Amino acid sequence: MLQELGKQNPQLLRLIQDHHAEFLQLINEPHEGSEGDIFDQPEQDMPHAINVTPAEQEAIERLEAMGFERALVIEAFLACDRNEQLAANYLLENAGDFED
Repeated sequence: MLQELGKQNPQLLRLIQDHHAEFLQLINEPHEGSEGDIFDQPEQDMPHAINVTPAEQEAIERLEAMGFERALVIEAFLACDRNEQLAANYLLENAGDFED
């Protein structure tokens, strides 16, 4: 999704990357009529699961071994169309934005 956004609106993608924490906070804020942050919902209430192949699971584990949190690794991996190298580059280039 973010990769496609970068093709269509590179300036917006750069803003999102420069303000990653604020962006995540904004998209996770509860909206009127919603039931809150999707990540706070029990697993059984989640809308769908993401399936990965054994090779993709290994790629995710290698990215985690670089010191990044699993949720962040999965987000980057999926946003980069399951491309391990792109996800690694994204995580490394934006590492400072992910720290609390």
